[in-house]
Amino acid sequence: MKQPAEDYKGYNLIFVVGCPRSGTTWLQRLLASHPKVHSGEESHVFSMYVGPQMRVWKTQRNTQLLGGERHLVGPPAYFLDEEFVSILRDYAYRLLSPVLERLAPAELFIEKTPSHALFISEIRELLPEARFIHIVRDPRDVVASLLAAAKTWGSDWAPKSATAAAEMWVEHVHAVKEAGRNLSKDKFHEVSYEELSRFPEETLKNVSKFLGLDWSDQGIAAAIEANCAESMRDRGTPIPLYGEIATRSGNVSRLPRGFIRRARPGGWRKDLSFRNKFRVWRIVWKPGNAASYRWCLLDWF
Repeated sequence: MKQPAEDYKGYNLIFVVGCPRSGTTWLQRLLASHPKVHSGEESHVFSMYVGPQMRVWKTQRNTQLLGGERHLVGPPAYFLDEEFVSILRDYAYRLLSPVLERLAPAELFIEKTPSHALFISEIRELLPEARFIHIVRDPRDVVASLLAAAKTWGSDWAPKSATAAAEMWVEHVHAVKEAGRNLSKDKFHEVSYEELSRFPEETLKNVSKFLGLDWSDQGIAAAIEANCAESMRDRGTPIPLYGEIATRSGNVSRLPRGFIRRARPGGWRKDLSFRNKFRVWRIVWKPGNAASYRWCLLDWF
């Protein structure tokens, strides 16, 4: 893809988002099995770099009147809004250029950073043609998976209490629900982890239709087989690495030990204590939250 960075609008960029441990990696590897789809390790380009800068810019730009005069500090004292947005767009493009510039005209890149769910509006402002796939999973299974990760490979980031894990789920799902209201059907698609587990062929057909990809039944079946839980523990569809990390650990991403667990819906029934089930219920069904989610209250415990 050879074009000026300032002209790039994200037309071949697909963001897979959702609460961590909701199946984003599984969906990423399934889609990356398609010959015209590429992917890479989590970039965090918007969640850690570009997104926070955009929010600081807006905060400073919208500074309230102080002492009867507008007092602006930082970049808003030097740039117009469209100038700074152009700078951030160029910045984002350059951070993603190692993969974007390798794409042929009809190819797509799957960017899978779960917490980009929290920065959809910023992504849309900079890359208006980008598309989003949200995978949402039963909060009880997500909490059980987060707590397991906190005890092993995810100890540096995963919540260590059921309450904090449930709050993480609500934060991510609520953010996507809010952003999704402003996205057209050709820019936003939602996938249920449970439906992907039970009806993988049909679910992937719907996703490929959303992406405008031709994907044969044989190709979909091969992707599912290559990325079942047992296969992903060994490898699954390879996800390439670039840059400094690749110089130290090789050119293919490797999942940490314990990353793949049961990978089946409903494991929360055995994984969560009654007390933790109650804690999750209390957070998810807090007034203002429950109306957005479809998990049955009567089946909670």
